[in-house]
Amino acid sequence: MDTRLSCFIWGIVGVVFGLLALLFPEQMLATFYGIFLILIGLVIVVFLFLAITSKSDESLFWFGLSAGLLVLAVISYLAQLIVEIIFLLLIAMIVFYNGFTDIALALRHPRTKYFLIPGMFITGIALLAALLKYIPDLSKHLVIITLGCFAFVFGLFSIVMGCYHAEESIQEAVVINRVAVCQNNKHEGKK
Repeated sequence: MDTRLSCFIWGIVGVVFGLLALLFPEQMLATFYGIFLILIGLVIVVFLFLAITSKSDESLFWFGLSAGLLVLAVISYLAQLIVEIIFLLLIAMIVFYNGFTDIALALRHPRTKYFLIPGMFITGIALLAALLKYIPDLSKHLVIITLGCFAFVFGLFSIVMGCYHAEESIQEAVVINRVAVCQNNKHEGKK
């Protein structure tokens, strides 16, 4: 996948997740637990399929993994809040990975790195501070609100980076085309 499309996809995912986390923090926590259980169930089914279709010596390994995930699902039922927070932290890692990918992309372009990288963090902190100041009830869900703010901001910046990268790619294509035309003209002139 090219960089431009990747920026757009991750940016849209970040904006959607950020808006959902900011608008519906309680529902997002409950949804994460449901998604976690669905993913565990799907992985258990895949592991059981692998256990049934694999050789006898590998079969025990896959049955063991599916049993371990079943124990994890039971433990998660007993400690639902901990699982929700762990799953949120996993999503936070994905969001921050996206942000740092954008930072790496911005560092390759000298014109953008001095205002884009600090701008991402300053905008995220400013949005979080404004939300907490004007809507103090959000402080009850500080973890998901913080993730939502930074996901939203990093998503917007990722979309901007995708647009900027598209503009730069067009400029590079024009330069490459001009160089090819010039070289072709020089080559024809030598004949």
